[in-house]
Amino acid sequence: MRIAIAWLLTLTLSLRADASPPCEQCTFELPKSRDGALPLLVVLHGDRERASSAAGRWRAAAKQRGWAVLALQCPVDQGCKDSWWRWNGDPSWLVDRVAAVATAGPIDRSRIYLAGWSGGATYIGMHAPAWTATFAAVVFHGGGHSPGGECPARPLPAYFLVGDRNPLHSLVKDLRGWFDDCRQHLVWDLVSGGDHDREDRALDRKKALAILDWLAEHARIE
Repeated sequence: MRIAIAWLLTLTLSLRADASPPCEQCTFELPKSRDGALPLLVVLHGDRERASSAAGRWRAAAKQRGWAVLALQCPVDQGCKDSWWRWNGDPSWLVDRVAAVATAGPIDRSRIYLAGWSGGATYIGMHAPAWTATFAAVVFHGGGHSPGGECPARPLPAYFLVGDRNPLHSLVKDLRGWFDDCRQHLVWDLVSGGDHDREDRALDRKKALAILDWLAEHARIE
């Protein structure tokens, strides 16, 4: 019994020690226990929001499913002013932070996923072809913008949780059209009559669990 307790304490402490965020104001959360390498959800915040708040939308579901969550703060030292899409920086900054976490922690590199809320989702859409080397699938929550141009080199399944009363809904529809034209698998989860506030509230624990389960069906293809 003492040996078992000591092993559990060691495992818990090691996980907590590994859970160091790779950037200022970013958050990295690991489940208290694990069985093998973990799926990782990377979350981008909306305009004038903090990474910790964005992580909060997914925290309960991620804990229940045993996922790691990395929430990235748009980098002030790179010229960002609380808006991913306005910053519109090189996706390599984000990819490098994810790589640092995946190298240091118990992360399954084939099951890393990217989700964004509002302006974070818009940024993800603007650079959609850039994500396939790192992420197995993406989530657009209350935002999106077509990248235009060429289709991604690898499959990039996408889950849309969007409302048709969002004033910028036409931009999200354009993004959906791009995914359709590129013959990418997608789920169109429409919040009928939903404005931006209702889009936000649509991601309750039940919905977050359903989206995580959908993501888990997709592994990155080399």
